[in-house]
Amino acid sequence: MCRVPRLTDDDVDTVPGAFWAPDLDLFRVLLEATAAQGDGDLAELGVLLGRSAVLIGDHLRPGEVFTVVDLFGDDSGDRATDAENDTSYPTLTQAAFERHYRRLHRDLPVVVRGLTSSLVDHAPHGTHRFVHVDASHLHHNVVADLEVSRTLLRPDGVLVLDDFRAEHTPGVAAAAWQAVGSSGLHAFAVSPQKMYATWGDPAPYLRALRSWLTAGGPPYETQQVNGRDLLLVSAPRATAAPHPARRFVPPVLVEPLARVRRRVRGLR
Repeated sequence: MCRVPRLTDDDVDTVPGAFWAPDLDLFRVLLEATAAQGDGDLAELGVLLGRSAVLIGDHLRPGEVFTVVDLFGDDSGDRATDAENDTSYPTLTQAAFERHYRRLHRDLPVVVRGLTSSLVDHAPHGTHRFVHVDASHLHHNVVADLEVSRTLLRPDGVLVLDDFRAEHTPGVAAAAWQAVGSSGLHAFAVSPQKMYATWGDPAPYLRALRSWLTAGGPPYETQQVNGRDLLLVSAPRATAAPHPARRFVPPVLVEPLARVRRRVRGLR
């Protein structure tokens, strides 16, 4: 019997990092959709303190293996990469990652300490249903990480690429769209932070995402890119908290008072 995923957004939010809606639910939908296609392993390249890893690990099924890789502050042997890590991740340690992960899961994933390229020496090839790349932002490293991901993924596996359109990560954007244009990678969804893609048939994942989106998910639109549908999934619209004074105002007076307030503002 498969274990039912249990982590809530609030659980994930206890781990420091940058991983929010709509990606939380995009991960959930696609982890379930890939599982529906059959058992397969999971992997993450670059873990920081484990914010996305704890959610991925929540979808690990019996017989599957979850493998993560990170330098955890070690030197890479590449001056540009080390400079990036020293600037962006000065406090990252393996102990901190494992501490956060164990707060929410009994067992750790397979933890590889080293270059992301070394993952191919520790994880099975062609068996992974879901790979999340959230490592270096330097173009040559991202190109290499995409090759690692393709080696690990099964033919219909899902690749998730972080920071593919942030203003400070042009190397990620270049590598992502180069892969779409030249390697047969099919990007089927993007969020404000991440690209979701596969080297296989994207149709099952488009169906799963549309089912979720049309049933009350965040705003989205469909565009054609490279001759295929691409879902642009927006962040959920924030709902403003009601003004504290509303609790003291009879409901029948709320709108009239709001109209008076707007008129007063217009006279200023």
